[in-house]
Amino acid sequence: MNRVLTVFILILLSAGAAHANVELTAQATMEVKTVSDTGDEVVRYVPAGKVIPGDEVIYTISFANKGAEPAADVVITNPIPEHMVFTQVVESPAAAAVSLSADGGAQYGAPGDLTVEDADGGLRPATASDFTHVRWVFQEPLAPGAAGSVSFRAQLQ
Repeated sequence: MNRVLTVFILILLSAGAAHANVELTAQATMEVKTVSDTGDEVVRYVPAGKVIPGDEVIYTISFANKGAEPAADVVITNPIPEHMVFTQVVESPAAAAVSLSADGGAQYGAPGDLTVEDADGGLRPATASDFTHVRWVFQEPLAPGAAGSVSFRAQLQ
């Protein structure tokens, strides 16, 4: 069976008046590698549309504080789309702590600290295919005018 996935993005910003002026935009891209006439490898990023098994998608969330006041307690959460397996965090500001969830976003932690229930009802370490969400928690307020992006990669299985 040849499965094709149309990519969509869902991002969440933790609620609160302090975030009323934080603007988020998201995009899903794919790397396309070609060889130039001189033999050099050229990497382009194109919007992800139709994705086939084995393709890797880069999910990027750009953020900007459009307000006049710092935005405190900023948290960006991105669910990993169904049928996609997390591969790596690509981009993360130094002031943001990254964590993952393997239970639909109920709990977060470092990949090595996450567990899931096995077939016998016991616990086993979570693997990349178990991860359901990526979360960035900003450790400092986002200053007025501050902008940047966070991103992760996932592969269609």
